[in-house]
Amino acid sequence: MRQRIRVAGAHSLADYELLEVLLFASTPRRDTKPQAKALLAEFGSLEAVLEATPAALRAAGLGPRGVAVVSVPAEVAQRLAHADLRGQVVFTDMAVLLDYCDRLPACEADGMRLFYLDSARHMLADEVVPAGPAPEQCRAVLARALELHAVSLIAVRDMGQNAPPPPENLPELRFLRMLHAHARLLGLMFQDCLVRGAGQVVSMRALMER
Repeated sequence: MRQRIRVAGAHSLADYELLEVLLFASTPRRDTKPQAKALLAEFGSLEAVLEATPAALRAAGLGPRGVAVVSVPAEVAQRLAHADLRGQVVFTDMAVLLDYCDRLPACEADGMRLFYLDSARHMLADEVVPAGPAPEQCRAVLARALELHAVSLIAVRDMGQNAPPPPENLPELRFLRMLHAHARLLGLMFQDCLVRGAGQVVSMRALMER
């Protein structure tokens, strides 16, 4: 297939062959054709496979490295499609932020995004909070903020079709409070965490400051 790509281009490959090439990056020296065809049969199309959530891919039998590789093309496509947005979106208020979130691809339930902003409230990046204990999450987010020269942060927790729980019951409350306190020590402003789901939006700002 490498030879075919060199000679005829990647467009000459069938859908299962494109997926086979991707999977080979996660499992070299192994025939990935059966797994590629199984994924296409499971999800129905190449597009559906590439847009599947990590949880759905794991449920279909894909390992951690395979999930990581298959998730990349959709993210690349998303960034190319919205390349004009980064650095130009200005979150003048939370309504603009929520409107931007509505235009993003659906993420896994309980997913949390961090938005990094400059002094003029231009979006520098929007990224999923890495999984892990609260101190590790906090360090990762703050390190990323310093790397981007961000001035403020906003978090959005997406509950999907589920209504937001009572704010004090949010599992990430410890992380949010920790991030709020440590961001202030570094001269960063953690503006708010918005929890949304089932048409409702809840602000966590008051609880974070306690």
